Amino acid sequence: MLGWLVLLLGLIGSCTVRETDSETVIQEKYRERVGNLEAKLRRDCEREVLIEATRIADSLLIQRARRMQRIAGRPPRPLRPGAPPPKELSEPLPLRPLFPFEIRFDTLLRDSLLLDSLRQDSLERELLPPIDTSASPSFVPR
Repeated sequence: MLGWLVLLLGLIGSCTVRETDSETVIQEKYRERVGNLEAKLRRDCEREVLIEATRIADSLLIQRARRMQRIAGRPPRPLRPGAPPPKELSEPLPLRPLFPFEIRFDTLLRDSLLLDSLRQDSLERELLPPIDTSASPSFVPR
């Protein structure tokens, strides 16, 4: 008897009509299709860019190899008669950073140098239009 009751409740529950909003279903399907299309276009574009970049890189490497093959094994170009000998360093120059430590890690100093580089000289004011500083609101020239 209990089995019949469960079966009867199951049939009644499955026969109820679900109310769905067709507009939301259509919007969800639309968003899904647009998302899939955008993803496909992005993948195709990235693949085409990669193929073109590979082609350009390969052609540059081939050109370089051909140039190197043309000059490989040639003796060095002789000096002109009567020309002074080329100057050579007595010892190699020591390597050092392009910018000193203070500039690289002191943000206040770096920002002030940037501000100084954005200022116009008095001679340039007449020749050049004013610099638009609205793109960088954190830096305001004095």
